[in-house]
Parts: sequence; structure tokens; C-alpha cells
Amino acid sequence: MTSSHSRGAKRAVLTLALFAVSTSAAAQGWVPENASTIVVSDYGSGGTGYNNPRYRADRSAGSDYSGVVNLWFRDANNAVQGACTGSLLTGGKILTASHCISNVAYTSFTARFYEAGTGWVDVQGTEMVAKTGYITGNVVSENDVAVLTLSSEPPSFARTYSLAVGAVLGQTITLAGYGRIGTGIRGDAYDSDQFNSNALLRTGKNVFETTCITDLNNDTDTDHCATFASGRAATRGGILLADFDVGGVDPRFTDPTPVYPDGLCGRLGFCTPSVGDAFEEVLTGRGDSGGANFLSDWTVAGVTSFGWFNKDLGVGARLGYQAGYTCVANVDDNAGCQSNFNWVNAQLGIVPDLVAVPEPATGGLVAMGVLAMGVVVRRRSRRA
Repeated sequence: MTSSHSRGAKRAVLTLALFAVSTSAAAQGWVPENASTIVVSDYGSGGTGYNNPRYRADRSAGSDYSGVVNLWFRDANNAVQGACTGSLLTGGKILTASHCISNVAYTSFTARFYEAGTGWVDVQGTEMVAKTGYITGNVVSENDVAVLTLSSEPPSFARTYSLAVGAVLGQTITLAGYGRIGTGIRGDAYDSDQFNSNALLRTGKNVFETTCITDLNNDTDTDHCATFASGRAATRGGILLADFDVGGVDPRFTDPTPVYPDGLCGRLGFCTPSVGDAFEEVLTGRGDSGGANFLSDWTVAGVTSFGWFNKDLGVGARLGYQAGYTCVANVDDNAGCQSNFNWVNAQLGIVPDLVAVPEPATGGLVAMGVLAMGVVVRRRSRRA
């Protein structure tokens, strides 16, 4: 997670790399990227930036976060090659993002559960299933959801989650991830120890404001995302969109410079202030991919998928940036959300009380240079 400065105070944010959705953004060096980092904000006391205790999740036995796992993906030589975040469902299943498992070199995974006072409990697995319709390399996709199967029982202290039913837009959501850290000013610029035993689960709040479809072949947001004026925010598609607001208001009104894209206000007309106090809102970043997005009752509304990434600065999840999340909730009249809800439940052996819905259409890549949001281990990276 990263922290930001707003009105004289630092503020922590969850950072995600977002995709470029307009011609002007692309011209400034933006590319879509899958990410798994949570960036946090520091409100000036009780901590410094992303180390502020308010952004550290409670990982005690049976806590609401006890089923959130750090995922390591391994090659045929059992070497860790990548990482994402995941969440425990019933039946020993792990919910994550399809792009997290799209590397053909991955042959197995480790789900790392953590209990405060005890430490890490690793559970292995080899079965990894991406949703039908997901196209490898397609970062922006309504089908970016996957289910993994553990080879043995999860630890008894870990809680399980279920999928949300009903409306998800406009509600305060909880984001959590093991990804890269940073501040809203600097973005997801710092290593989070995701590949060793010092990894911390960071968390914060945001709000989904509209939905989008997979088809990003056109150059403007309004071609694929519902605008406020359209009245279709809840039903446009299976991608949930959130932004990183500044100091309690949309960044468009506090920092309109090109350094900070104007979030969802200027482009789509969604000018909702940030959630909670001026430091509670966060955005996800590289390494947070696959993490669940929770409603207040701890049901899962979405899965962290992609975000804006500035290729010139080499960071994502700065103030004003946007992030996308794959909807897995049963949302009325939203075929993309319902398709994912049905598919995940089918992997669990559950037949939901829904009419059949068509698979959402899949689209091409937005631009060259698209990267997966899952963290890739470099040769010199530390491993536990």
C-alpha cells in the first residue's frame, strides 16, 4: 500500500495498476496492467505512510480476514515464479483472478494462511481453473476470475466467504491484499515482502461507482463504461470500477494537473467523495490481484483485476487513478455479474437460483505492453 499527501496530511491508499481508457491517457504513457498491491494513506499520527497500523488487517484466528491468503505460484521445479492474493471459499476452494494463473509455466500453487501468534500455514494445490471465456493476456476482462482447489484441508482458524447477492454500487467495500505498497503520491513504488515471511496483509475502503464491459477496442470511456447520465451504471457489464479520491473529494477538484488523472468524475460523471475520513480510502496495486472485495456483511462482490499504470514512472495506484474489479455478485439485470456468480458457484457444486445468462462478450487488448497484475518474481527476489 502507498500513502499520499492531501491538504497537508499524508494519506494511505491501496494501489492497483489501472488500464488506460482514453486516447489522451495513452498519449501520456498509460498502459493497462494487472496488479496486486494495496496502497495506504497516513493521516499523520499512529504510523508513517503504509506502515500505519490502521491499514494492517487483523489476522487473528477466526477474524474476518483469516481466509485471505497470499498465493505463490510455482513452476515444474517447485520454484516460486509469481504471486497474487486469494480468498477461501467452501470445499477447500480459493477464489482469485484468471490472469494470476495464465502463465503456462505455473504447475502448482501455495496458499499461505496466517494466524497471529502462530505464523504461516502453507497448503499446496495443483488444480487451477480459469473461467470459460477468459483469454490469456486479456487484462481487461469480465471473465477474469478463477478457482483453485487445495490438495488438503485449510487450517481450522481460517474463515470462508460466500458471494454477494444484490446491489454492489455505492456501498463501502473493503479491499485487502498482500501486494506492493506505497503512497497516493508515489504510487505502488515499494516492495511489500510478498515473497517472504514478513508479508503483511493491508486493507482499506473504497466504493464501486459504475460498471464496464470487456470491449475496450474504442478510445473513450463512454464506449464501454456506463456514464452517470446513462442511468445504466449497475447493469452495463461485469467489470466494477473504482477510483482513488483525494482528501475527501474527487481529485478533479483538488489537483487537475496531468500528473493525476481526474478519476471517474471528469470522464464518466461519478463525483462521489472518498469514503470515511480523509485517509480511509485506498486503491489496489500490483500483487493485490485476485483478492476479494468485501461488502459490509463480508460477502464477496468482486475480485481485484486491473488498474492504471504509468509506464514512464513505473508505478500504479496514485491519487486519481482508477482500478477494475471482476464482479462475482448476483446483481439484478447484470449479465456479466450473474455469469461469474453462476460459474464460481458451479465450481463449488452449488446450483444458484438464477435463470441462465449468456457469457459476456470478450474483447481485445487495449494496447501493446499490457502486463498481468500478479507480481512476477525476479531472479534476485527473496523467497521464504
